[in-house]
Amino acid sequence: MKIKPFYFYSAFLIIFISACLLWMLRNDTFEQKATKIDYRDKDDEKVLGFSLEEYIKTKSVISLKLIGNKKYDDSILSLFQSEIRKIIEAKDSNKGIHLKFNKKTMYEHVIHSFQICKVEDCTTYIPDGYDLWVFPYYKKQNTKRRQPK
Repeated sequence: MKIKPFYFYSAFLIIFISACLLWMLRNDTFEQKATKIDYRDKDDEKVLGFSLEEYIKTKSVISLKLIGNKKYDDSILSLFQSEIRKIIEAKDSNKGIHLKFNKKTMYEHVIHSFQICKVEDCTTYIPDGYDLWVFPYYKKQNTKRRQPK
């Protein structure tokens, strides 16, 4: 009995597909890498003991505004990204950025602003209505531990 070539092709195809699926599982191809965006929660402010407004008063804030014009908004977003980099490089925990949106702002620019925060590894960004408050750097608090006797 002669083996038909169809069996070789089908066996190869099954092995190839299985190897591809295993490779994709091994490399976390199906992992979700989405940004989770939470909005301002008044209950969290009660737990922390201060509000966003009180926190902002202690910071030097750069204010930028998106107006809905594509070219202008693209330039503002590149400025936004460069300001984040400057703050992180300077390690200045007293500076922040206030990015204002309006009703004409394109959705892609809003999403792009969150992507910039994620790419630049911002520690804190807080969406609040048509505002995005960004505090790219924070100073780690050194807590003294009690030495055992």
